[in-house]
Amino acid sequence: MRVGQACRACRVGTDSVAMYVYSTGGEPVGFVFETNIYDLDGAPLGRIVGCRVHRFDGTYVGEWFRDMVVRRPSGRPRIIAPAPVPARRPPAAASYRLRAVVDYGYPDAFGQLRETGFLREAAE
Repeated sequence: MRVGQACRACRVGTDSVAMYVYSTGGEPVGFVFETNIYDLDGAPLGRIVGCRVHRFDGTYVGEWFRDMVVRRPSGRPRIIAPAPVPARRPPAAASYRLRAVVDYGYPDAFGQLRETGFLREAAE
């Protein structure tokens, strides 16, 4: 299922249910609207392109994997064209830890969405 489809599937009546982004520890750290990733306060951080996650400046951050942004050794980092930063969204509804923690062995990369500058792997 693609991200855009999942978001449309979350609509309930006239309300929308947030599609949360989780840390590898199981905590909600952000949400997805269309193909953009936001922090829980509604600040835009990056976008999902296929299974790759990029900041709006085009730098590669990680892979979209089971509602998480992770660094996978099989990922193919590359820099893509910058995209306009979307408007801020209303904050996501309060959430609590709902998911079981499964260690897939991939490091969490969500925090890198907030960083600036190029990631070394993407530039090579």
